[in-house]
Amino acid sequence: MNGLAPDRKPMLRPGCRLSDAPGQPDMLLIPEGALRLAGPGLKIVELCDGERSIADIVRELQALYPSAPPTQIAEEVAAFLERLRAKSVVEF
Repeated sequence: MNGLAPDRKPMLRPGCRLSDAPGQPDMLLIPEGALRLAGPGLKIVELCDGERSIADIVRELQALYPSAPPTQIAEEVAAFLERLRAKSVVEF
């Protein structure tokens, strides 16, 4: 899983949150600015609550996208979380 153990529990770092502005695109607000979320990225961020493990997030996405190959979902979740960690958006 791209260097991230499936039992790790990601959560947004302090100062990072989803935008709740009505009528605006889905954005992740971070201290350095904002990241526009597209596709399943929004769902992944919503599930980063510090309670769910990476494996839990993958299972939930597999239920939402049953036609996608499970290994592809797992790889894409891990890669997305690695990018967010590199930007200091999530911690484990």
